[in-house]
Amino acid sequence: MDFKKLKDIAKTAVDKTAEGISKANDIRKKAALETKITLPANNQFSSSTTVRKTVDGQYYIGMYSEEPVLYEFENFSFSGSTIIERTTTTGKTKQKGKKTSTLAGAALGTALAPGLGTIVGGMVGASGKKKGTINSTSVTTQEEKPGPASVFLRNITTGEIKTISTKLTQAQANNVERFFE
Repeated sequence: MDFKKLKDIAKTAVDKTAEGISKANDIRKKAALETKITLPANNQFSSSTTVRKTVDGQYYIGMYSEEPVLYEFENFSFSGSTIIERTTTTGKTKQKGKKTSTLAGAALGTALAPGLGTIVGGMVGASGKKKGTINSTSVTTQEEKPGPASVFLRNITTGEIKTISTKLTQAQANNVERFFE
């Protein structure tokens, strides 16, 4: 093989690589000027949707593109999220003297009137005042379930409305509203 041909092939490869790196850097710089928001999937069978905002204030869906299908913001609808509260209580109750009172009453009843006195004395001893302590701890947790939301974008060229359905928490809905301001 000719040394000059090999040298030309290597030079062409280096030039194309440098050109590719330069173009990739330019695209990264342009993409960095745009802002984006990722809307969560509406359900387990769909995927999240990324909406990008150009420097001109228009929107497009998906990855960075030099020539995207552009949209303008039309409307945002959010039905609200659901707050679920759960309270868990843990603890112990300790009683003192109940068995002792029952046995003492039965013994006293037996001494005074064997037979019936034993039963009556045990009942009287058992019905006495309870002494004890209750130690319990209650923990209430709140969980926010995302609610349905929709973003409506109007295609700039066709005027067609594109609806992006999702489920959001209140904080996510606030972020979406700020993004489209």
